[in-house]
Amino acid sequence: MLFINLYEKTGIIGLVIILLSIIALFALVRGVVFITLVKAQKNQDNSAIKQIEHDLSTLDDKDKLILINALLDKHLKVGFKAMQFLKLTAAVGPLLGLFGTVLGMVTVFSNLSIKTISDPSVLAGGIWQALLTTVMGLALAIPSLLAHYYLLINIKSLRNELLLKSKNL
Repeated sequence: MLFINLYEKTGIIGLVIILLSIIALFALVRGVVFITLVKAQKNQDNSAIKQIEHDLSTLDDKDKLILINALLDKHLKVGFKAMQFLKLTAAVGPLLGLFGTVLGMVTVFSNLSIKTISDPSVLAGGIWQALLTTVMGLALAIPSLLAHYYLLINIKSLRNELLLKSKNL
């Protein structure tokens, strides 16, 4: 019932935005849990950070930053995938909202061209869809962007720790 009502108010774009929001929330939880576990286990012998440190200890100092980034990418795939998906939803959210706005305004003008009497209720449905999908798109994009940068900051802090340790190895 709720989805039918939502579909009537926002159209297919609203449902797509909600679906992306649910997937983005899953990516956020997965990424945060993964990064938290990596940080909590970084001193254990079989952790991803210890594996990276071991790989770095066998190399010389040349291009260590590039190697650290490559090793982080290899060992922290889950965090990077979550981060990339959140960045994608942050970019796509406003575009979907804008698309819903345009569709809502098309509905308004379509209804106006059919009816010669300007009835406010004819305009209200399309304008409601336009405004609601815009808000939904922004509500998807803003938290996704914040979550992306949260994960990025954590991964960069791990990289910086590894870089400092690699100079001491």
